[in-house]
Amino acid sequence: METEFDYLNPKIIEHFTHPRNVGEIENADGTANVGDPSCGDHIKVWIKINDNTIVDFKYKVFGCWGAISTTSVVSELAIGKTLKEAANLTDDDVIAVLGGIPENKQHCSLLGIKGLRTAIADYIVKDNHKRFLERIELYRSAGYDIPAAREKIVQFLDNIPAEAKILEIGTGKGHLAIAIARRGRKCTSIDISREELRFARLNAIYAGVDDLIDFQLQDARQMTFPAESFDCVLTAAFFHHIEQSEVVLNEMLRVCKPSGELIISDLNEKGLKIMAQIHQKEGKEHVCLGWRIDELEQWFKSKKLNCLKYSTDCEDILIVKKND
Repeated sequence: METEFDYLNPKIIEHFTHPRNVGEIENADGTANVGDPSCGDHIKVWIKINDNTIVDFKYKVFGCWGAISTTSVVSELAIGKTLKEAANLTDDDVIAVLGGIPENKQHCSLLGIKGLRTAIADYIVKDNHKRFLERIELYRSAGYDIPAAREKIVQFLDNIPAEAKILEIGTGKGHLAIAIARRGRKCTSIDISREELRFARLNAIYAGVDDLIDFQLQDARQMTFPAESFDCVLTAAFFHHIEQSEVVLNEMLRVCKPSGELIISDLNEKGLKIMAQIHQKEGKEHVCLGWRIDELEQWFKSKKLNCLKYSTDCEDILIVKKND
């Protein structure tokens, strides 16, 4: 009596009956859990990374012969490859190794590839967050607690309606945007650097708030938003980095709604001294190009705008009410 296995080539049967690399990895660098165990194939994946290379890949499959054999192949293909090389593996690569698989089982090869890519993504997010925390601790040990400073800023949003449209200028590593999102608020955050936006987006994914933040690549000197688009425009530790401060200020006012609010926080003397010391230890120079808080305050007052100034440990905060 013929069975389904009579039509399978020897490579498929070999990987099904003797699947490679089955098991778990303790303290894995990346993990994945894909598929739906309640209605179909389901796999768990663990990967170990060393020097940007996958040095081990373990998995467990709950499913049919197709899911087992294809995931076995994925494990062999992934081990020894760099993260970029592994992420570029495709469904077709798996099918080619097996010498083809029945059309009704080709979706199974996607499960192993999806597990691999999900585990890689998990590693990247975790590794990014590890570096994020290391940087936070470096500044904190020097006396500048960045998360605490951002919490001071977002407290000023408590008096703004929940549906208010919020724009952050100068995403950086995502400290402020994440602090806003953790309060359940949506915001748009812009930066001129693709690398900074990538870093911030990964941090937001780790924090579980990426769906609340619209990260955009934009130049604060010439934003694409229509006039009067936002109820609140805010920025932190940004102005001392930039040239053409007045151009950015005018853009902030342009996109802010009538009766809207601008919140600007930047380093005071203590904060600047700490930053200079850290940069010096790293063989770099902390260059200050833009206006300081006092200069920003004077500019707003020259425009007949009401300003309130608050001082924190390492930063000063300026609250500007836009005229009706």
